[in-house]
Formats: sequence, structure tokens, C-alpha cells
Amino acid sequence: MQKTLIILMFILALIILATLIASLSGSYILIGNADLELSKRLALLPSVAISAGVLVAILTFSREKNKQETERQRHESKVFLERASHGFAAAIDLLSDQNNDRVTWIRASRTLLKAVELKNQITTPEYQLAYELEEEQARNELYIILSIEDQVTGERKSLPPQFFYGISDWASCKTLDEAAVKASNNIEAYSVTIDEVPPQSSLKPLARRSITAIFDFIEDPENYTDPLDSVEDWDENWDSSFGINQGARRYVAHTKQKHAVDGKLHEYNKASES
Repeated sequence: MQKTLIILMFILALIILATLIASLSGSYILIGNADLELSKRLALLPSVAISAGVLVAILTFSREKNKQETERQRHESKVFLERASHGFAAAIDLLSDQNNDRVTWIRASRTLLKAVELKNQITTPEYQLAYELEEEQARNELYIILSIEDQVTGERKSLPPQFFYGISDWASCKTLDEAAVKASNNIEAYSVTIDEVPPQSSLKPLARRSITAIFDFIEDPENYTDPLDSVEDWDENWDSSFGINQGARRYVAHTKQKHAVDGKLHEYNKASES
């Protein structure tokens, strides 16, 4: 609709411009004819003024229309960004206690997928950049929540596979078979009466698709552009550094000079010569 309107306005502008040129050309001919009265020559001026006014009005309308469209896109992008941010926060909140409840994981994965889907509705560049930051923050928080800290090294480790069977004592299961058995439902018979609601059997193992959706989100996407790629390493002039980055500069310089393998230290220059 917007493109059609622009095309129509462009065609109309060309017609008015052609009329304006024709009017001006006609006026030159009339001025050169000494036999015509001055009033006849001046009679063309109103049509020229009207044509110019219409052309200005069309250009003004087009500019205002584009301005309104830009503001509409900005407003919509802002709303979609806010909804996506709330979706990320809701998904993180559902999993923040590192639970392994099947229903909670399904709800969290659905909310997360809907938040990611809103990215396609954000068209304004500044809000697109803000969305990327929100997504990166959500990815970082879920990484911490859904991993375990190694008490010895301090590194983040994967949750054990027994965790995903949805049982509370998953840490005590030495094998996945044991966890699967504990997560299975017992078959029991109940009498159905109008006075009581019969107990409902619930699945304990986490839904495979919910697990896949959440951990696929945590991983960097295939088209991910790492902002660190644009950062250039410090040079090795560590001895001329001052301030808070002195230790960091010395570390960077040392890693460029030497590396350790299997408990032995090697210099890069000597390694390349050999």
C-alpha cells in the first residue's frame, strides 16, 4: 500500500512538473509576441502558482507520511523488544532454582521460544541491537543456572544426565537405568466417586523438546557474530604500561612468548625454529 501511494504521488508530481514547464514555455512565446496584451500573458501565472503549490503539498504529504511510518515502526519495535525482554525474564525465573520439574521446563521453553520469535518483528536498527543484548544476557544467565560449578577447579560443568529424569534424588542414581526406573509411574487402581478427585499420574522425565529448545538457545547460534573478533590484542610492551591493566598486560605478553604442555614450558620462538 505504501509503495503504491509513493508511485502514484511520483506520477502526479511528474504530470504537474510537465504542466509547469509547458506553462513557462508558453509564457516565453507570449512575451515574445508584441501583439498580445499584457493581461493575456499574466493570465498563466495563477495556473503556474497552483501547480507549484500542489507539488509542494504532495512533497510535504509524502514527507509526513514517511515520518509517521518511521515513528510507527519505532513504536512497534519498542513494544516487541519489551515483550521479548519480559519473556526472557520469565523463562529465567522459571528455571532459576535449577528445578527438574517437567511442567516447569515445558512452560519455560515455550516462553523462551516465543520471546526469540519476537526478534523478527523488530525492524528498527537501534531496537534490534538492544534485542541482541537482551538475548545475550538471557543466554549467559541460563548458562549459569543450568550448569554446576566444579568445587575443585571452579569451572562450569554439565548437569548429570540423571537430572533430566525429573526425580528429586537424581544425584544418588549411579546409572541412567536406575534413574529411569525411579521416574516410572506405579500402576495403581482407584475407585472413582463423586466425593473425591482421583490422583492423577504425572510424567517425571523432562520432555525432550523442552530440553533441546533451552540448551540450543544457550549455545551460540550458527550465524553468531562474536564482538571479540574486532578486538586487537595488546602488543608486548608490557614494561611501559601503567594503571590497573599492568597485570593483565603482562599475562597477555607472557602467553605470546610461552606456552605449557604436559607440565613443561615451551617458548614459541624455539618451538617454531625446531
